[in-house]
Amino acid sequence: MKEKKQAMRMVLSVITFTVVLIYLVNHTSVIAYLLSRLIALILPFLIGCGIAFVLNIIMKSIEEGLFKRKSGQLYKYKRPISMVLSYVLAVLVLVLVLFVVVPEVGETLTKIKDKLPGFVDRTKAWILQYTTKYPEITAVINDIEINWEEVGIFMKDGGTTILSTTVNIFSSIISAVINIFIGIVFSMYILAQKEKLGRQTKMLIYAMFKENTADELMVFGKIANTTFSKFFACQFREGIILGGMFVIAMSLFGFPYPLTVGVLMAFTALIPVFGAFIGGFISAFLILVENPAYVIWFVVLFFALQFIENYFIYPKLVGGDIGLGAIWVLLAVLVGGDLMGVMGMFLFIPLVSVLYAYLRSLVIRKLKYKKIDIDDKEVSDDVVPLMESRRRMFTPKKNKQNQEEVPQTEDEDKQETLEDN
Repeated sequence: MKEKKQAMRMVLSVITFTVVLIYLVNHTSVIAYLLSRLIALILPFLIGCGIAFVLNIIMKSIEEGLFKRKSGQLYKYKRPISMVLSYVLAVLVLVLVLFVVVPEVGETLTKIKDKLPGFVDRTKAWILQYTTKYPEITAVINDIEINWEEVGIFMKDGGTTILSTTVNIFSSIISAVINIFIGIVFSMYILAQKEKLGRQTKMLIYAMFKENTADELMVFGKIANTTFSKFFACQFREGIILGGMFVIAMSLFGFPYPLTVGVLMAFTALIPVFGAFIGGFISAFLILVENPAYVIWFVVLFFALQFIENYFIYPKLVGGDIGLGAIWVLLAVLVGGDLMGVMGMFLFIPLVSVLYAYLRSLVIRKLKYKKIDIDDKEVSDDVVPLMESRRRMFTPKKNKQNQEEVPQTEDEDKQETLEDN
């Protein structure tokens, strides 16, 4: 009777799954609408989780740095003190970007807009020097006309959009402010009660799943949290270091726009592997418009700092902490960029690292369970000639009518010697 009930449940489960799948396939627009509404509903909480995740890295560093000793009056208040310092630091960075970096970048764009017509005229004159033999090309170049007012408007609007992310519709601004405010409040609750929330999540997992499955989920969650925290911390640190290196070096050697280039390099360095080259190309163009004589030296400076960053800074900060070699980092960036663009480049390195670390942990545990020491399983170099001798030993001899000689073994040679004697 039990077997019949189990079989009936299995059949009903398959039928239900099939019906739901057919409905989802035939009503994709409804599903997309429901998903968009769900995302809009939980967006403030997602923002709060993101803010809490980033600030938790800062808060944890402050707790470990300022409260090493577990005694004293301040230790009891380490969480509120660390939280306040984390939010204050985040606000200071935001103020620095809005009131120092953005005006500097805006001034740079204005200068470039004013100097771009002269740069284009000089470029046309330089090209015409080498195209006198080809009048068709000369005619095409002379016919090039650019509306500099529209170019200036485009650069101004584009720069404003990229740097300040201005929302054009008033209702969207209000909605964004409300979502961010709710997200900040929610992030405060998460940071203040993170141990309690972690324990409740752990209880829920062990209540809903079998113990072995829950153990695996806890291991995977621990690896994911550690990997993502280390990656984001190291990536931001690496961007700040690289941007600071460019600001200092360009200021010392008298390059134009040191702060703008430094900020640009810091932001683009958040994109692994290729981000610095994107920032370097844009920076080289800015310097080319200002003073073409500096471009070659900027390229030399870029590759020198890039060499230091690639071989001394990035492997120490990122490669070792996330447990991935250079080949896996490059593969993750390429696959992530192809699937999700810039965001994929940024996220796929920790994702691949999580999978790599989890599979490595799983393999080690399986080997320990089987009591296998992989170092004892090395294959000797003598196995190839041994296999070859075995193949010759068991190869059937050919008929004597064939005039080919059949190789004899050592035992056969000894037997023939005894018979001759």
